[in-house]
Amino acid sequence: MKKVFFLLAAVILCGVANAQYYYYSYTPWDGNKAYSLNVGTDFSIVPRNFGEASHDISVSPGIAASFRYEGDKNISEKLSWGYQVEASYLSLGYGYQTDIEATTTEPAMTQIANVNWWDGQLDLRLSFSYWLNDNIELQLAAGVYSGIVYGISGEKYKVLKGTETEVPESRETLKGGINIFDFDMGVSTLLQCKYFFNENFFVSMSLRDNIGVNFFGDDDLLGEYNGNTGQRGIVMLGVGYKFIK
Repeated sequence: MKKVFFLLAAVILCGVANAQYYYYSYTPWDGNKAYSLNVGTDFSIVPRNFGEASHDISVSPGIAASFRYEGDKNISEKLSWGYQVEASYLSLGYGYQTDIEATTTEPAMTQIANVNWWDGQLDLRLSFSYWLNDNIELQLAAGVYSGIVYGISGEKYKVLKGTETEVPESRETLKGGINIFDFDMGVSTLLQCKYFFNENFFVSMSLRDNIGVNFFGDDDLLGEYNGNTGQRGIVMLGVGYKFIK
């Protein structure tokens, strides 16, 4: 009787183990893993808003670099789905002007600012891939991003309206230091093409679109920034390695 009992117990345990393996085998978490390093540039599609009185906002393209982790699982021979986690360094240069109305003691002036802005950002996305052939994979992903840390530097100064003469002792150096959890959040989308030299090694080109959403109201950056984080495009080339499950 004991032998029969142990035999049944062994069969049940094997069945449970097989059931668990069967379930998890269809998630990307235990599927293929890909790691890549990416570099490129980011540019402004819709500039940040530096206040209602600000105008003539110009943006200089900056440097972009990231580490991207991907997990995916095959749906069919041509299709797969998965997820992405990406940590990025992004920078942009902003120039803008702010009008200052005349008072009883001071004439009308224009404040001119040049700001270098960098972000440490984290993106989480779900992805779907289509294989054109054995070497080329097209991928579309969407999710959310959040700014984890940022810093600013630059300067601002005032000029008299009409004469453009710089106001003495008005020049000020901007040193925002490093700020953690700036709550610059929004929607993150990605379009990527990978070329595989073999089963594992690949190069990639990706285009990201970050649409800022002001979840937390106004910020106090520079005393002017009103929380509109704008929209940013990011073009990157990458090199990576894929571990096949």
